[in-house]
Amino acid sequence: MHPDLYLTVHQQNERELARQLELRRAAQDCPGCIVRARRHLAELAVRVRTRLAGTGPAAAPACCPA
Repeated sequence: MHPDLYLTVHQQNERELARQLELRRAAQDCPGCIVRARRHLAELAVRVRTRLAGTGPAAAPACCPA
C-alpha cells in the first residue's frame, strides 16, 4: 500500500474512533439520548417476545441466596 494512502486511511480510522468515543460519552451524560432510548426499547422488545413466546425464565430470580 502506498505510504500516503496508508496514512490517509489511518487518519480516517482515528477520526472515526474519536467520534465514536465522543458519541458514547455524550450518551452517558445525556439521560434522554436516542442511543440509550434505542437500547432500552430493544431490551423491552426482547422481554415482550420472550413473554409472548412463553420462553421466559423457569423461576423468578431470588433476591437473596437464603
